[in-house]
Amino acid sequence: MQDNPRWLALKTLLLVTGQGRSIDSATDAVVSDVTGLEARNLSLYQELLKGSCRWYLALQSILKNYLRKPFKTKDADLEIILVLGLYQVLLMRIDNYAAVNETVKLAQLQNKPWARGLVNGVLRQVIRDELAIDATHHADSYPQWMREKISRDWPQQCQQIFQAGNSRAPLTLRVDIRQCSIQASIESLQEQGVSGVCHEVVESAIVLDKGCDVTGLEGFSAGLISVQDAAAQLAAVLLNCKAKMRVLDACAAPGGKTAHILQSAEDLELVALDQDAARLQMVEQNLFRTGGRARLICGDAANPAEWHQGSGFDRILADVPCSGSGVIRRHPDIKLLRRESDIAKLVERQRSILTALWSLLNPGGLLLYSTCSIFKDENERQIGWFVENHDRCMEKSLDSVQWGLERPWGRQIMPGQDNMDGFFYACLQKAPVDGS
Repeated sequence: MQDNPRWLALKTLLLVTGQGRSIDSATDAVVSDVTGLEARNLSLYQELLKGSCRWYLALQSILKNYLRKPFKTKDADLEIILVLGLYQVLLMRIDNYAAVNETVKLAQLQNKPWARGLVNGVLRQVIRDELAIDATHHADSYPQWMREKISRDWPQQCQQIFQAGNSRAPLTLRVDIRQCSIQASIESLQEQGVSGVCHEVVESAIVLDKGCDVTGLEGFSAGLISVQDAAAQLAAVLLNCKAKMRVLDACAAPGGKTAHILQSAEDLELVALDQDAARLQMVEQNLFRTGGRARLICGDAANPAEWHQGSGFDRILADVPCSGSGVIRRHPDIKLLRRESDIAKLVERQRSILTALWSLLNPGGLLLYSTCSIFKDENERQIGWFVENHDRCMEKSLDSVQWGLERPWGRQIMPGQDNMDGFFYACLQKAPVDGS
């Protein structure tokens, strides 16, 4: 069973739906000890897992029409088995016969042989009905509260947002353009059998035609290339650091933006802060690979008294915790794990971090606020509140850039726009004490 990708996907989804584990955490728990899993089976496992998460709620809704009554809690695994089967039948290029037979086997593997007929009957009826996934199912794949919130915030763009969230995100690389040009990097990739193109907006980004194991690519171990979405690569550009500036990267893990900031200017005095000690180790690993140097501190960005010593900062990146609603195409489990009640708590947390970090910013300095969210509460409304309630705080306009949507406060990138994740940026400047 250990090499059965469908069974592994079932076990992983049970942890996601039953225990609220993220895909990454659940995958580590299920697959980390599996040995001898062939590449093709690993690929199928990952496709079944992410794809089923992506479409889970829509497939669950379809499934209800084929059941006389809902499954009992003790039979939650059967619902997941059928969702996996529906995903294969409706959304994958798998022969229907194979999809049905392999899904029926999962009931046997779960010690529920009595359910084989049910699984077989439901899937074969779906095939006979010639069901197809259409535009309406994109919205159905989101929880109701999220669907309504997106529709309220973005009534004109909501359908594109729903569809983009169900697409597959590209694999995008960041090139250390101090050491290697984009064109030379593309040519090097081609020599290794990997095809990619320059990003239309972000000068340091290469978008690959398809995924690959980047750790084996020439230049990765030396830090010349890194994996980072193009939208995330904008942070270092917007900070506009100059040589010898004192910089704080708050909420720094896993360290992609930290490394990029260090590549953007010489002799920076950079502090990388994160509350999670384990994730801070990821920052350390990223900096070791890319050759960057920073002071790493484990601490709460909302409570500088615990960790801050010395002078203020010329630049601060506040990449705050958020709903992740802009990166659902990469993390489809957000649809299953995020709750409506989380948003108010996140907004309060963001507000606390912003207020605390503002006190550390030198006069004339810049604070860049960013999220990977599309919710206005976390983005433009948050910045509007902050500017209106803090003296000497001015927004630095981003209207000269060629990406995203200009908002009353800040700038919003929609999921999939210019082949980027959904991100929000706002740049705040602290006026000198004398107002000059």
